[in-house]
Amino acid sequence: MHEPTTIRLRNCGKTFADGTLALQPLDLDIGAAETVVLLGPSGCGKTTTLRIIAGLEYPDAGGEVWFGDTCVTTLPIEQRGVGMVFQSYALFPNMTVSENIGYGLRVRRVDASTRCRRSTTCSR
Repeated sequence: MHEPTTIRLRNCGKTFADGTLALQPLDLDIGAAETVVLLGPSGCGKTTTLRIIAGLEYPDAGGEVWFGDTCVTTLPIEQRGVGMVFQSYALFPNMTVSENIGYGLRVRRVDASTRCRRSTTCSR
């Protein structure tokens, strides 16, 4: 199980190839185990910020993403250990919430007892 870590964004902006500015450069500090809520109107950059943290998008040149003391800006998504559920809920409809969570852990080859503990996919 991963320990909570700080997340820091430095000068993270995002401009897409077609010139669309999706996110003004921003600095953001999230403390270990801190809960943060991103609020704002549609199109203000909330999802883009989350996608940059997760590694689904890379920030524009000069932007940096830090997990603790490690710069993960160029680290691919599968090596970041970040999970994200989108508004469109890309879940398996034939599985319960716990089974959906457990599936991601199983794909990451987390052992059965840990999967059970973390996703409540077993009877207690």
